[in-house]
Amino acid sequence: MLTQEECNLLNHHTAGTMMQALGMTFVPTDDDAVVVDMPISPACRQHQGIVHGGAYLALAETAAGAGSIHVAGTDCSVCGIEVSGNHLAMSPTEGVVRARATLLSAGRTIHVWNVDIADETGQTLSTARVVNRINKVTDN
Repeated sequence: MLTQEECNLLNHHTAGTMMQALGMTFVPTDDDAVVVDMPISPACRQHQGIVHGGAYLALAETAAGAGSIHVAGTDCSVCGIEVSGNHLAMSPTEGVVRARATLLSAGRTIHVWNVDIADETGQTLSTARVVNRINKVTDN
């Protein structure tokens, strides 16, 4: 879904944000998914050394938000209004996890995304549903 140019722009705009603090990077794809990688680092771990569930939800909302911006266009603003997740397996304590967001419904004002987060072997660790509100930006 996202081209290399779009990923470069998005990755540039993460400076000074939570996405940068967690090491998230957008990855180009040739299909209808948005892909975001996040290294497992101290910034995203909980006290037992595994990825914090909140980091998975932040990763999911990041991927879905970028997808909604891509679909709705730059004349719209996107705001996550609901995110819920199910953590299915223990996370690894090192390496990279990858979020893959696919659009389930693209209405005029609401987008619904499914986001699967997997480890480097492809095992699904968490799955999330993200609902985004799409607002048309007006010049007043």
